[in-house]
Amino acid sequence: MSTEISSPWWSEVEHLRPQRESSGFVAARPAVERDSATESVREPSRRLPVLRRPGAPKARALVEQRRSRGSHSLAPKTSLTLRRPDRIAAWAVMLGLVLVLTAAVSAGAAPLTKLGDRTLKKPMNGHDVKLMQGKLRRAHLLHVAPTGHFGSLTYAAVRRYQRTRCLTVDGVAGPATIAALRAGKRACSSKKPSGGGRGNSGGGGATRTRVVTWYGPGWYGRRTACGNTLTSHLMGVAHKTLPCGTVVHFRFRGNSVTAKVVDRGPYAAGVDYDLTWAAARKLGVISIGRATVRASR
Repeated sequence: MSTEISSPWWSEVEHLRPQRESSGFVAARPAVERDSATESVREPSRRLPVLRRPGAPKARALVEQRRSRGSHSLAPKTSLTLRRPDRIAAWAVMLGLVLVLTAAVSAGAAPLTKLGDRTLKKPMNGHDVKLMQGKLRRAHLLHVAPTGHFGSLTYAAVRRYQRTRCLTVDGVAGPATIAALRAGKRACSSKKPSGGGRGNSGGGGATRTRVVTWYGPGWYGRRTACGNTLTSHLMGVAHKTLPCGTVVHFRFRGNSVTAKVVDRGPYAAGVDYDLTWAAARKLGVISIGRATVRASR
């Protein structure tokens, strides 16, 4: 058994230690030497100049300039937003003045025309047309309010007035028709017109031959042009130009029926009246469909 004691591992690196440490005694340096060494170490750091980027002042100047611009640009925006409602109100007032001036100019450019200054016919408009419609309405020949437009209803009313006053029936309100309207001429005794066209409707009281058809099934429950509800019991007739509520008498093979205008039509060629199912049944034309009857008003 061997009694050798192996040397520790640090003995192999002992020669690498400094001589001061290997002797086992570390001499403490004096405080003066430590302070001088610290000062010698710190002294160069104090003497080093402070390096600054060459662009730093310019960057600061740019930042200051932008901040000043931002502070100056905020004030006008605020003032603009505060002034905007005032500008809108000013524009509204100016627009109102323009509209008022336009209306005044247009009113001055289109003066009111008196009844009798011109011949009235379709499709004219004006104050004189409205005056004529008022006179026809008072004569119970026009059943709508005066509008100032010479339309189909006014045309039919003028024709009826001309028939009942023994004037030329042409639907044109000429000097003779307007003079009769202004004078309040009463209806003449003759039932036949003194002249004029044939027209679709019968004369005032005269009996004429007319072609009729009928309608109804498939349309029940709908509103007519005159505001009635179409049913199987509605006794009425449709016509293109006669005012709503006009009473028309029909006769056919010994049967007769009296019906009011409740709708617009017919739109088939060569047909003058379109009876409802109830009126056609009473007149006896249901099975015929299209019949030639005697009509009068």
